[in-house]
Amino acid sequence: MQRAVQLGDRLVNISESLATGRMFALTTATFIVFLTVILPEEASRSTAYLGDNPTPDGSFIYSSSDLYDMAGAYGADGRRYYIRSRFTFDIIWPLAYGWFLWTGITYFQQGITNAHVKYAVLLPLLAVLLDLMENTSASVVMFLYPDRVPVLSHLVPIVTFGKWVVIGVSFTVLGLLILAQLWKRIS
Repeated sequence: MQRAVQLGDRLVNISESLATGRMFALTTATFIVFLTVILPEEASRSTAYLGDNPTPDGSFIYSSSDLYDMAGAYGADGRRYYIRSRFTFDIIWPLAYGWFLWTGITYFQQGITNAHVKYAVLLPLLAVLLDLMENTSASVVMFLYPDRVPVLSHLVPIVTFGKWVVIGVSFTVLGLLILAQLWKRIS
């Protein structure tokens, strides 16, 4: 436990030394470009290959059975596209939103004295890790389809749910930290 706290403290210290106002501006610009240009293009490509079928990473709650239904609905070309996009676009996208959240949380937590708030910077790192685990696990299921991978196919929905919860908490924390800094400046 003590080693985990030491590692956490080390990551927090590194974060604090790197997160500046300029870095936050750069990550915000990158995030906005992804939201306004790259994500819509990727969504169009995805629709071309997968139709209007849901995707594991776009769903909040689904089951192992739903995952296999998705794989079947995609067809062979759709599954190949899905796997390829998880190891191209969907490696860069988690890094982009993770970088934005990490920098924002680190930057806006500065000057807040609550000892536990400093560890909030670890949330985006966890979100990115869960996203990459989800991409890899879902891709293995898609690759092996129609063969079943019972443990993995049950794990993917749990990882997806965890990813969305941690992303949601990260954005909430960032919003609260921005409000706290605004309140601090106003008062």
